Parts: sequence; C-alpha cells; structure tokens
Amino acid sequence: MLDAQNLINEKKPAAAREKIQLANALADKTPFESYILTRVSLDLAISEDDATNAAKLLEKVLELNASGAWLPQEKTLPLMHSVGVAHYRVKDYAQAAAWLERNVKAGGTSESVRDVRIRSYLLAGNAARGSELLNEEIAASEGAKKPPSEIYLKMLAQTLTGMKDTAGSTKALEKLVQYYPSKESWRNLINRLWGRSDLASRLHLDVFRLAFYVSSPEEASDFSEYIEFAQKASYSAEALRVYDQGASAGLLGTSDANKKLRAKLSLEAEQDRKSLAADTAAALKKPDGFALFKIGMNLVGMEQFDKGLELMEKALAKGIPKRPEDARLHLAVAYVQAGQNDKAMQTLTTVSGPEGLDDLVRYWTWAIRKP
Repeated sequence: MLDAQNLINEKKPAAAREKIQLANALADKTPFESYILTRVSLDLAISEDDATNAAKLLEKVLELNASGAWLPQEKTLPLMHSVGVAHYRVKDYAQAAAWLERNVKAGGTSESVRDVRIRSYLLAGNAARGSELLNEEIAASEGAKKPPSEIYLKMLAQTLTGMKDTAGSTKALEKLVQYYPSKESWRNLINRLWGRSDLASRLHLDVFRLAFYVSSPEEASDFSEYIEFAQKASYSAEALRVYDQGASAGLLGTSDANKKLRAKLSLEAEQDRKSLAADTAAALKKPDGFALFKIGMNLVGMEQFDKGLELMEKALAKGIPKRPEDARLHLAVAYVQAGQNDKAMQTLTTVSGPEGLDDLVRYWTWAIRKP
C-alpha cells in the first residue's frame, strides 16, 4: 500500500488504482490491512474528486476504526473536511454541507471548514441554515471585538433579501456601512430607507441630504427630485447648489427646460438674499423661532455657515412649536455642512422619533464618525 500511496502523491492515479485492485484481490486480510487499504483508497478518491466513493470509503474507515482505534479522533477531522470539499467541487452542495457539519460536530474548529460549510448550505438552497451560520460568525467576531467579515455581511444581506426578511437584511446592510462604509453599501441602505412604508414625507428632503453626503448620485432623477423637495421647502440656495452639482456631473443637460430651471432657482436665491435683513428682523420679533430657523437654514444653504448656525441656535432657544426634533436634526446636519462634526454628534444625541427619524439619526451618526 505504500507504493500506491506514493503513486497518489506523484499524481499517478491509474497506477495507484492497479496497486489497490491487486490488494483488494487478496484473501484473508486482517482488519488492520483492510483499514489501511480503505485509507489509501479514500486518498485516491479524494485526489480525483470522486465524492461519492470518498464518502462511502470514509464511512468504512470510521467503521473499521471503531474496533481498531488506529485513527485518532483529531485525524478524522481532516478526512471529513476533504470529503466535504470533494462534494463541494463536484457541486453536490447538500452532501458537502453534511460532511462539513459532521466535522464541526466532531470538534472541528477550522475557519476554512466553517466557511465552506456556510457556502455549501447556501448553494444547496438551505438559506435558513446558511443565514443562521452567517449570523453566528458575525456575532462571534463582534463578541471578540473584531470587525465581522465584509463578505459574510454581504452574503447575509443578500440571503435575507432573498428570504424576504426585510428587517434582517436591513440590519446586515447597517452593519456593512458601520464596518465597511462604501458608496455602494450606503446606497443600498438608503434605498432600503426609501422603501419604508412609514417614512414620513416631511423627512424626504432629509434623506436626500444624507444620500448626497455619503454617496455619489448617478441618476438625473436624484438631482431633479432633490431640487424639487428643496424648492417646496423654500430652500432656494440649497436647490441651486444641487442643480449646479448635477450640471457639473453632466446629469442635468443643457436643454431649454434646464436653462429655465437654473434661471428660476438663481432668481429665487437672489430674492432671498435681498430680503434677508428684513425677513430676519421680522422673524426675531415673532414669539417662536420657526421663521428664524428657516432663515438660518437658508443661510447655511448659501454657505454662510456662521450666520446661519447662529440664527438656528437662537431659533431653537426661542422654541419651535411643531416638531422641534426635526429642527434639531436639521441643526446637526447644518453643523456637518459647516465642518463642525463634534457639535453635530452632540446634537444628534438629543434627537429621536418615529417615521424614519431614528434611522436618520443613526445613519448620520455613522456617516460623520471618523474611521
């Protein structure tokens, strides 16, 4: 059998098979000889990715070893691994998963075994078990204060999306932007936010602000819709800035309609500038800070950050009668735009609410946190 083993190592399977066949023909083999012959036959099957025979031969090895104890327990684990991989290579994923599961249950701790086990379950169509194992791996990494695998997070998000587990897949996407904040992962997460049925329409403009901060919009509609929401909210300078950004990216074109829109936005922004002093004086006399806050926000849109933030802070001190939590979110975003991230973080800790507000607070916190 030593000759056969050497031939297997030399990648001469046909010659090795002849040696094994000759040994099989011998009568009156001892249990140990049968065990050795089966072991070598198993090595040949594994080397040729003969998954079916490899599985049968390993079962026989384990059966023979139960009486002779020639194979230590720790050495059965690599064999189970090899048989599982053989099944995986021939795309028999259900059997691959079964053998790798046996490896783990027998005490195997190999990272590569766990990885192929997960992939085998997923490729076999057992999304429930695959996602369960992915969650276990992610939780173990976090428990050890280590970032989870980016690949595992992506696999989990994709798997749970396929299972229509919106809450679970969203959580996986959230972890992706926390640990691996790419434009793609942010875009996917914000699209999920847009898809929420309970997202308040008043927060749509805030979602656009976040989307443009963390990602690079690639569609003309992203710019046109953002501009429309900013216009409706009377933030003309912000709308004009977004238009110019879209035009610079080559996404808004030079049609007559676009030229007219640019002229309209420019006119509105100029009118706001001309009436700024009078509007501010009038707002300061009002009993609450609502009008003053909007003026401050518009100044931020004009990139007059010091003046804008001062008015917004005064407005909040006077009191915002309706949805003050929204105003605090807008102040935090204004701090971000002014490059004052520490103040933004402090302000975000004071904001909470339903209809997507809590999500916006968490997402802004992750967006501005330094890596």
